[in-house]
Amino acid sequence: MKSRMMGRPLMAAAWLALLTACGGGSGDSGGGGNPAPLQLATPGQAVIKARSQGMAWVALAETARTLEIPTTPQRRLLISPADGRGPAADYLPPTGWSLLDFALHPSGQISLLLGSDRELRLLRLSAAGQLLREQDFSDPLVAGDPFIGDALSARDPQSLLPYYTRDAARLAPLGEDVALAFRSGRHAVVLHRLGYAAPGGFSKQWRSLVEPGVFIGARFLTGGSFDPFKSLDHQWRLVMDADPQGRIAVAVSLDYTDLIEGHSQHFGEPLDPRVANGLLLSQFSAGGQRLGTALIDTQQRSELHALRWVGGQVAAAGRVRSRQTAEGWDAFLALVPAGATTASAYRVLDFDAGDVAFDVAQRADGRLLLAGSTGYTQNPTGASISEESRPLLALLAADGQLQQRITLTPGARHNQLRALAPRGDGWLTGGMENGPGTHSADANPALLVADGYLRELRF
Repeated sequence: MKSRMMGRPLMAAAWLALLTACGGGSGDSGGGGNPAPLQLATPGQAVIKARSQGMAWVALAETARTLEIPTTPQRRLLISPADGRGPAADYLPPTGWSLLDFALHPSGQISLLLGSDRELRLLRLSAAGQLLREQDFSDPLVAGDPFIGDALSARDPQSLLPYYTRDAARLAPLGEDVALAFRSGRHAVVLHRLGYAAPGGFSKQWRSLVEPGVFIGARFLTGGSFDPFKSLDHQWRLVMDADPQGRIAVAVSLDYTDLIEGHSQHFGEPLDPRVANGLLLSQFSAGGQRLGTALIDTQQRSELHALRWVGGQVAAAGRVRSRQTAEGWDAFLALVPAGATTASAYRVLDFDAGDVAFDVAQRADGRLLLAGSTGYTQNPTGASISEESRPLLALLAADGQLQQRITLTPGARHNQLRALAPRGDGWLTGGMENGPGTHSADANPALLVADGYLRELRF
């Protein structure tokens, strides 16, 4: 396919404040001492994903936007120089498109996924951010994927994305290749492996159906101007990760869907029809063979926010409503063995008032780090989330048991710790502070702002 430049070219982002000394280390000097920990400010945008390669890093930053249907995320990509210091380059998608996700490859090259209301597009960037390839992605099979139930509930069967959100597609690196998973306009979840080689670009290697199309219910707020945890479209989203062996895990939420019935009927795998909350986690080999699907029954309403391979198992994390009170939401973590085909248990992690987990990662010693938000409240019969919340970072044993909560100084208003990535002898942590709650900007749109960051912690 033809190659063409999209969006604004990569350039030094002058609006980024980089490398402010922050405890630890011995400063940035030629005397052989450790450089000061990375301190990156992203004014107006929360860092929601970070990945690292040696000392270099790539991060996805998102602007807080008012409630909308369909949801159209506004994101930019930040790319560090090879030494991981500064200034960073950035990429913005063109008008009419949203940057949905990225994958960082062993070579340092980066694959990007863009979405419009119904189309997907792939880009390949060099490690320095130069455009190497740009391709429209097509999948004519989506219109014929199975739908269990009334297919009229799917508004656009030929679309590569559902009607209610663009934010329903993800990438994961498979060496220099890439896994692409998306929920189509027919509500099916589809997984592709795409090879990559210059100058031919991306090429399809295999396609697999993760879940058939089913009815998915829409949710709306009766009041409010912001959705702090993206609760209103989580039922269409998916999460995905791949391990160094090329195994791929894809998980989707059960809430507000008919997935239990649809999965059971299509794949012939009997699932308890009484289960209404939780998630389905499916695993695939590098060659596209389905290895199995595990059911995690959270029993109460839940939201799935993170999925990571951690050694020989998959960690899925989010939040679950344990009690019908203003402080009744807790973080949860499920650790699912490779190839699991049976129901898996999950662990509730109750820190302080409301809790949510946004990311989980494995340390070199096998223990886990969990990132999220805590100390918020939510309307026990609605979706309104408080402006007040604090960042959450916790050290867990390899089995998910809490060992230590790591103290972080909260910023003003709403705090979220969203992303984790190892870097040298420390960890990059991405998130935001001074963000809005559900109703912060109801009367004053100027309060729909946040102070984002990517900070290196050493502990």
